[in-house]
Formats: sequence, structure tokens, C-alpha cells
Amino acid sequence: MVVNMPDKRFFSELLDDEIVTVRFLTQGQIGPIYLLEGCKDRYLLKTSEPSHNLPVEASMLEDLARYGIRVPKVYAYAKSYLVTEYIVSVSMPQEKREKDAAALLAKLHAVSNDARMYGYWYDTTIGPYEQKNEQTQYNWALFYAQMRLLPMMRRCLESDAIERSDAVRIEALCDRLHLRLNLARITPSLIHGDLWSGNILFAREGAVAIDPAISFADREMELAFILMFDTFGKTFFEHYSRVHPLSEDFYETKVPLYQLYYYLVHAAIYGRSYLPGVRRCLEALKV
Repeated sequence: MVVNMPDKRFFSELLDDEIVTVRFLTQGQIGPIYLLEGCKDRYLLKTSEPSHNLPVEASMLEDLARYGIRVPKVYAYAKSYLVTEYIVSVSMPQEKREKDAAALLAKLHAVSNDARMYGYWYDTTIGPYEQKNEQTQYNWALFYAQMRLLPMMRRCLESDAIERSDAVRIEALCDRLHLRLNLARITPSLIHGDLWSGNILFAREGAVAIDPAISFADREMELAFILMFDTFGKTFFEHYSRVHPLSEDFYETKVPLYQLYYYLVHAAIYGRSYLPGVRRCLEALKV
């Protein structure tokens, strides 16, 4: 893969710090990611073709910081780049990592909004895709169906990541989704939205969230995704549930229901290798 290295002079002027070294780190979902080493500090640089993705990511990070959630500091951004603080990860025992993650997410999920509506003030992103977040919906079942499941289902159908028969089952699920959830026990909580092991770092000061896909949602949507890839285990759930006890229908209903969205996201990005996960969720929900 040929990588065009960023212009050191441009970023030196932008950051008021002479950039001495530029090092390619990895290929992100929307473009290359680099480490900029300056005379004063080190920075993480994300790049992409000009789009709204990186400005939206910058806005999400700045919003999380305003709520007191530890995220990388945003230094500069435009349609084709985002420069943030470079987080230095440290080694620590898994039990400590899970406790720190539980504290971070319990604090995040305690954030709600005065309007008591689902969604967010603007449309956000998950991976390379836009997440519509019209914050006009008081009904979580309706929001989850119309703004999450159905749009991602259509994206998967258009890219041949699922079969039409799968789409029919998902549509049937959405039609009667309000009957599967105790809506009176669900309130809008701010969630990270894409919390797998690669999107939470552990620095000396504690857990740090990166690459968010935020919205106000049922907080247990976050937990279902954590279980999907075994991001955290028993210690995490023990400490988290001391602040936010799990609902009675969490494992039986909410885990397959919310994992369905994330399997659709992964199917849209990576193809049919995630179709069995979609179908396992539908089977678990008896659709």
C-alpha cells in the first residue's frame, strides 16, 4: 500500500509545534492514521478524503469532554484531517482495566438530556457510515427501529450483505418492537455507541474513550455490544451494575435485540461473514 505522508510544514504551522517525525500507524476505516512527533508534544493524525466524518468525530469528542468523560483532546480538524492528543497506553491487570472501564461508562450513562428524547443534536457516524439522530422521538422502540435497525438493514440489503428474507424478518421485528420492551423502564442515556476493545485505551490516569458514535439511547445497548465481542467480563459487569443495575430482560431480550444492529453494521462494512450473527439474533428473538 502506497501512503502519501502528511506535510510536516503544514502541521507544524497549524499546531505551533515543529513536527520532526511523521510515522504511519495504521489504515483506518476512512483513511490513514499517523503519529506526529513534535518538539513540544506528540499528536495523532487521522486523514480521509474530504467529508463530514472527521469534523463530526471532533464534535463528538469535544461533547464527551464537556460531560467530563476522558477522551483525547482535539487540537485541530477540517474535512480531511483530525489532530488529537496522542494517548500513551500503559500495561495494567485486566481486573483494573475492567474497573476503570466500568467507572467511565457508568459516568457516561448517567448523562441524559432535559428533553428526555432519543438521538442527538446532530447526525453522528459509526465507522464509515452516518447515523441519523433526529432528536424528536420520545419512544425508544420507534427510534431504534426507524433510526438504527431499518436504515442499516437497507444498507446491507443494497450491498448484498443479507438476503431479502432476512430483511423481511427484521421488518416484522420492527413492526412489533414496542411489545418486546418495557419502555417505562428505559430512559435516554448518553452512550459511546461503538465500544469494542480497540475503542477504549488505558492510560496512567485511567480509561480513555476514542472513536465514539454517540447518541442518547437505552444504555444497555452499549452493554450488549460489549458482550458481542467479549470486550469486558465479570469484573466489569459487577462494578457497572452497582451504579446501573441490569434490567430483568437484559440477557434474554436486549442482548440479541441490540446486537442485531451491530451485526448489521459489521455486515455492511465487512460483508456476509457477519450474516450468521444477524440470523442468530433473529433466532434468539424468535422472529
